[in-house]
Amino acid sequence: MDKPYFIGLLHKYLNGTSTKEEEQFIITYYSLFENEPDVLELMSSENKETLKKGMQSKIWDTIVQEELQARKIRPMTRRRIMVAAAAAAIVIVTGSLLYISTKKVNHQAVSIASTTPVAPVEQKENHLVVLPDGSTVILSFGSKLDYPSSFEGRTKREVYLTSQAFFDIRHNAAKSFVVHTGRLATTVLGTAFNIKAYPRDKEITITVKQGAVKVSDPHKTLGIVRPAQQIVYNKEKARSIQTEVASDNYLDWKQQDLMFDNLTMEEAARLLEERFKVRITILSPSVRTRRFTTVFPMNEKLEEALKSICEFNEAVFNYDKEKATVTISDKQE
Repeated sequence: MDKPYFIGLLHKYLNGTSTKEEEQFIITYYSLFENEPDVLELMSSENKETLKKGMQSKIWDTIVQEELQARKIRPMTRRRIMVAAAAAAIVIVTGSLLYISTKKVNHQAVSIASTTPVAPVEQKENHLVVLPDGSTVILSFGSKLDYPSSFEGRTKREVYLTSQAFFDIRHNAAKSFVVHTGRLATTVLGTAFNIKAYPRDKEITITVKQGAVKVSDPHKTLGIVRPAQQIVYNKEKARSIQTEVASDNYLDWKQQDLMFDNLTMEEAARLLEERFKVRITILSPSVRTRRFTTVFPMNEKLEEALKSICEFNEAVFNYDKEKATVTISDKQE
């Protein structure tokens, strides 16, 4: 994370000039305050308290809005209970981190869906992130991705990954996409690939599902990795091995519980298409941009997932199992 960049966002947040996207970025990356305590040293005690209260206020405002909408549509489900518990955990953890607690806390960004305070719970779901350019990233539980609020004005689209993620990158020939993981940089123009780079592991593993990526260390290019190929880099020996693999065998973790956090229906459809191997067409333009937050359990069937998100977004769907196609439209049409 670029500290001056993040501090600039903090000042905009405190002055009330930050955009909604920047505010969400600050709230999402509250864990930075623990990992980089010197960031707080640049702020006065009054500013720390203002930021703490402001973040909590915005979180609970979101909770209230989500709950009011949810009450009109559906009762509390297991999925929403999970999200609600995680939301309360954020508020509790945020306050402690702003005072630089020395106790290690391991939480991901979570969404908010209930006004009822509950005890913190352990989260085990993956998390879907939509980047400013429309690319999508599935973060495994406990992983972290640092990225700017916009790629505009930058020569590259650069992000920083800790642990594991699956990337589905939108093509942009004029602006390459670079994932930094320790000493390695993985460069792509548009592709789908997996990076496993847990700090405790001796190796960094990059597996390509489609397209191609260039993997480099600070001194040289280690290899060009193509579909059904993998490169494994030994961090201690600074050596790499490239092999042919069945890439799907390295993507099983993606099928675990998955959190959709403030996604549009169109963004969610792309992920459901991949998970259930169907073609989803959203007929109503207004439905495509509707946003929602939920958690999809690992074993949930397609019909259950469609029913859930359509009810929440006042839409209806038609699922043709034989043709493996789904159409979604506005309930009022």
